[in-house]
Amino acid sequence: MVEGKGREDADRAGEAENPFAATAVETGDDLRRAKRRAVLLTGARMFNERGYDRTTLDAIAAELQVSKRTLYYYIRNKDDILFQCNTMAYEFLQPTLEICADAKLPPLVRIRTLMRAYAQVLTQDYGACLVLIHENVLSRESFAVLREIRRRMDMTLRGLIEAGVADGSIAPCEPKYASAALFGAFNWLPHWRAAAKRPSYEEVGDAFLDTFLEGLRSKTER
Repeated sequence: MVEGKGREDADRAGEAENPFAATAVETGDDLRRAKRRAVLLTGARMFNERGYDRTTLDAIAAELQVSKRTLYYYIRNKDDILFQCNTMAYEFLQPTLEICADAKLPPLVRIRTLMRAYAQVLTQDYGACLVLIHENVLSRESFAVLREIRRRMDMTLRGLIEAGVADGSIAPCEPKYASAALFGAFNWLPHWRAAAKRPSYEEVGDAFLDTFLEGLRSKTER
């Protein structure tokens, strides 16, 4: 997985260069992907800064210095931008979810790995959309897809907590509530501090994890 700062720098570099104004030598497919990504990242940033309802496709087009008609080559509507940003965030987490499926790793190690990666994705505009914009603004179909993805994330964390309780590394607790508490703490990050501030989300996330995991750890493990 790309380290948080490296991924963040790469994304910000991509945002700084508007591919719609590019004279680069990318192939047609590469340029189309770059333009689509620019639409998504610009939309995500504006949603987070202005609010979803107050951001129009006209405003996104103006920010990119293109016509509104041009946007429709890359997205269907405003709902599609938010939906695709959410799916980008979960795609970022897929390598981590594979690590978390490795039963040879201790549950507490896998929990820390999962939540550190989640903190990283929240530093990105498309990741912050996960928590700054309520999913009920989406169409029914998009809403159902994202609810299922979020359910899988929750069930992954619950499963890790259950595994820790089973092997004695985590004190007996209700996994549903422990998972809600962890995700709730991390989900609040974009609401109360900008990702560029210090300490970083990753550092704050580590502090959260130290508090939560020491609270979860059974007395025999201390």
